[in-house]
Amino acid sequence: MRIIKPLLPLLIFIATITNGIAAKDQPLQQELASLEKLSSKFSFAVFGDNRAGDPACDAVYQQVLAAALERRPAFIVNTGDQIDKPGNIEHWKRFWELSKSVAVPYFLTVGNHDIHGEVAGSEDIYKAQVDLPGNELYYSFVGGNSLFIVLDSYIKGEDKRITGEQFKWLEQILAASKQKHTFVFVHHPLYPEKGKGKHHGNSLDRYKEDRDRLQALFVKHQVTAVFAGHEHLYLRKTVDGIPHIIAGGGGAPLYAKDEDGGFHHYVFVTVDGEKVSGEVVDVNGKVRDRF
Repeated sequence: MRIIKPLLPLLIFIATITNGIAAKDQPLQQELASLEKLSSKFSFAVFGDNRAGDPACDAVYQQVLAAALERRPAFIVNTGDQIDKPGNIEHWKRFWELSKSVAVPYFLTVGNHDIHGEVAGSEDIYKAQVDLPGNELYYSFVGGNSLFIVLDSYIKGEDKRITGEQFKWLEQILAASKQKHTFVFVHHPLYPEKGKGKHHGNSLDRYKEDRDRLQALFVKHQVTAVFAGHEHLYLRKTVDGIPHIIAGGGGAPLYAKDEDGGFHHYVFVTVDGEKVSGEVVDVNGKVRDRF
C-alpha cells in the first residue's frame, strides 16, 4: 500500500473543506430518526473498497453505486477504503463528487486506506469529512426493527483487533438492544479464506484470541450477519450460525478469479419482519448469490 503525507498542514486541510460532507442536506439526527421509523420491510445496500482517487476504480464505483441506487435502498453502508490514499483531501473530494447522486443516508466504515497511523492528520481529516453517529469511527444506529453496528478495526495500537474501550462499548450496545435483527460492519474480515484474496492471516484472524472473543460475543447476542471488506472479492461463509460476508467489490482491483468471488458487486439486503434475505449483484446486473 502506498502511503503519502498531506501536502499542507492539517489546519489548512480542515479549513478548506467546503463541500462533500456526508449527509449535510439533512441534519444527522433527523436522518437517524427517520430510519428508526422505517416500516417492518426495508432494504439497504452494502459494498466497499471503492478507493476513490484512482480513475480506474472510480469508473467501476460509479457503476456499482448507480446499480445499487436503482434498487432504492433506505440507506447504504460502505465497508471501508472509501479513498485510495489516507489523508488525501483531493481523494475525499473525488469520493463525494462521485457520490453526489446518493440521496439516502450513507454510512461509512473506517478502512486502512482512509486512516493510517503513519499519515499525520488522516483521522482528523476523516472525521471532518463525515457526519456520523457517536465518535464517527465506531457507532451504531437503528433502522426499523434492526440494530446496525459499525466497528473500527484500525484504531492505532489496536489495528486488526476489536478490543479495549471499543469492545466494552460493543458489549453494552449489544446487551441493551431490543431490536429483532443485528447487523455488524467492519473493514477487516474475521474469516478471510486461504487461497482467495491477499489477506488471510492478516485481517482480524491475525489475532485469533481477540477474533474468537469477538465472534463469541456475536454468537451470544445472536447477530444476524457480519459484513466486511478489505479483500477485493465476494465471499460468504457461515460460522457458528452467523453469516460472514465479504463485500469488497466496490471498484478497487480484484483479488480473485471470477469463480472465486472476484467480481465487482454490491449486496442488497431486505429485512421483512422476522425474515432477512440478500442478493449479490455484479456490475452487469447478474445475481451471483442469494441468501
